[in-house]
Amino acid sequence: MAALRRAFTLIELLVVIAIIAILMAVLMPTLGAVRKHARGSACQSNLRQMCLAMNLYALDHDDRTMPFTHQMGRYWFHQLAPYLSAKDYKNNPQEHIKGVMEVAFCPMTKRQQRSGDSYYGTAELTWKFLGGEGSYGLNLWLQPNDPIYRKDLPGQKENFFEKYSDAGGSVPVLGDSVWVGAWPYRDDQAPGDLTGTKGYPNYPHGQGYFMGRFCIDRHRMAINLGFVDTHAERVPLKELWAQKWHRGFVPNPEITLP
Repeated sequence: MAALRRAFTLIELLVVIAIIAILMAVLMPTLGAVRKHARGSACQSNLRQMCLAMNLYALDHDDRTMPFTHQMGRYWFHQLAPYLSAKDYKNNPQEHIKGVMEVAFCPMTKRQQRSGDSYYGTAELTWKFLGGEGSYGLNLWLQPNDPIYRKDLPGQKENFFEKYSDAGGSVPVLGDSVWVGAWPYRDDQAPGDLTGTKGYPNYPHGQGYFMGRFCIDRHRMAINLGFVDTHAERVPLKELWAQKWHRGFVPNPEITLP
């Protein structure tokens, strides 16, 4: 006689489904953490590429970074683009924002779908300025040729790195930020909102608040920073006040985060 075929009972099927559901519940948080780790690694790769491009720019320009300006096509990200193999981006960023220049976007952020020529980002959204968009801000103490703000910044003479080689390898160049750049001071306070969702009012333009542009919860209470020696690493928010942002920067261990 032919062997009888035995089918699954309804109870057995329900048991299998329940086991699969339990396994999915256990694995989903792990898979989410893996995705976040991968995005963080991609963010660090972006920063390494941009820091290398800045080094190449300085080599071609008498050991200096690009001058500080508010002119279209001449801001730091415009000038950096050709060193990232995106020559056409410089004069027409909106038409060339994808492709190579996606390096300007942290994978943890999304482009804002809104009108306007200029707006702040958040921990999860990009900023826009002078046609460019991105997720990273420049350490503006590396731009000594600043005819706009330098005269108003306390400690200007001793703080700016007059030449790029004056900055040691551990000086931050670029990092996750809600804006295009900042001049961090040791006494800058932490913002009351680490998500950045309150926008500009939460990051006033003045001493005491500049570090707040970098102090955002983008990578599990940390951001990624890229340095002069072109390495990039995850830096917990409180340790932002321990980085050597300018020549006279003294670490501040007394900072309290919200």
